[in-house]
Amino acid sequence: MSLGVPAQVARDAGNLAVARSTQVAALICLAAASASVLAPGLFLDVEVRWWATGSLLPMAVLMVVVMIRPALAAMVAYIVVGVASTFAYTIALLEQTVTYTDTNLFVVALPLVALMLIGGSGSDARIGVLWATVAYAAGDLAVFGAATVAHRQFRFDSISLATYVLFMALLLFHGVTRSAYRGAHTLIMRMLRQQHADELRRALVAELRAELHDTTLSELAAIATAAPGPVPETFRERLQSDIRHWTDETQRAQALTVTDERDWRGTELGQAISQARDAGLVVDVSGDFGPYTSLTPDARRAVGLAARQCLVNVLKHSGQSAADVMLSASGGAVSLVVVDAGRGFDVGTLTAEGSDRMGLMHSVIERVERVGGSVSVFSKPGAGTSVLMVVPVAQPEDAV
Repeated sequence: MSLGVPAQVARDAGNLAVARSTQVAALICLAAASASVLAPGLFLDVEVRWWATGSLLPMAVLMVVVMIRPALAAMVAYIVVGVASTFAYTIALLEQTVTYTDTNLFVVALPLVALMLIGGSGSDARIGVLWATVAYAAGDLAVFGAATVAHRQFRFDSISLATYVLFMALLLFHGVTRSAYRGAHTLIMRMLRQQHADELRRALVAELRAELHDTTLSELAAIATAAPGPVPETFRERLQSDIRHWTDETQRAQALTVTDERDWRGTELGQAISQARDAGLVVDVSGDFGPYTSLTPDARRAVGLAARQCLVNVLKHSGQSAADVMLSASGGAVSLVVVDAGRGFDVGTLTAEGSDRMGLMHSVIERVERVGGSVSVFSKPGAGTSVLMVVPVAQPEDAV
C-alpha cells in the first residue's frame, strides 16, 4: 500500500522494508543455530561447540555490514564467507554427533536459511531471486561437501527447501505488486497532467476571450459608431498599437518592462487612461503609481487592461463623461479604484444567466483573479459604480 506517496518513494520504502526484515531474520537464524549448538542436549565437546559457533560469527558480522552498506562487494563476501562457515559448521555437527546420520536436520537448515535470505537485499525482485538461488545452491554444495567429508548421507532438508520456496513467492509477490502500483501511479500522473493541461487551456481561452473583447470587439464597435469620414488620428494610433501588440513580439516585451516609476504612462494603465481621455472621458487620476510599477508584468498588464474595460464601461453605460482612477498600496498589495457617478446597476445581475455584464466578468473580475488578485464591485441603480481591484505585490522569493 503506497498511502499516496510518489512511486519512487513507495518503491524505495518497499525495498527497504523487505531488505530489513530478511536481514534481521538472517541474524535470528544464525543466533538460533549458535544457541542450538551450545544447548546442553547435544553431546559435543566444548571446543567443538565453540568452533561451530565461531564459524557462524563471520556471517553475522558481514550481514551487519550489508545492513549498514548494502554494496555488491559486501553481498558477495557474505555468500562466499557464508558457504565456508556453513561447511565448517556442518562438519563440526556431523563428526561429533553420532545420531546425525544425514543432513536433513533443523540445525543444518538454519545457516542455509540465513544464507539464502541475502536475496532480500537485492535491488529488485528478479535480482533478489537470483541472489537467493545462488546462495541456496552454494550453501547446499557446502553441506554436501561436509556430508562427504564426515561420511554422512546428504539429503535436502525439508526446512530450508520449504523456506526457499516461500521466500521466492514473497519476492515475486513483492515484485508483482510493485509493478502494479507503478502502473497505477503512471495512470494517475497521466490524468493529473491532462487535468493540468485542461486548466491551462481554459485559462488561455479565458485570457484570449478577454483580449478579444478588450481590443478587437471594442475597436470594431468604435468603428461602427464613428461618424463617416476620415478616422481620427488618435483612434488610428490606438488601432495601430493594438495591431502591433498582437504582431510585434518586441513591442510586447517592451510593454512588460518598466524601469522607472515615471514610465507608467507607457504601461497598459497609462494607455487605458490616455485612450479614455481621447474618447471624450474626463479621467481624474490620483494616488501613487510607484507601487503599480513594482507589480509583476502579468499583474501590471491585467490591472491595466481591467482598468481600460472599466473606463470603457463608464463611456458606454454610465451616462457620465467623467471618472476617477485612484491608486494606493498597503499590506503588500496594490489597490486601484475606478469610480463613476453614473446610472449604476444591480450587482446581483453580474452572475445571472444571460447577463449583459460579460465585459466586467471576463475582462475585469476573471482577469484580475488569474494573477492572484480580487475584485469588488459596488453599485446600485442611480448611485454610480465603484470597482476595486486589489493585487498582491510579488515578494523576492516569489519572483525566483
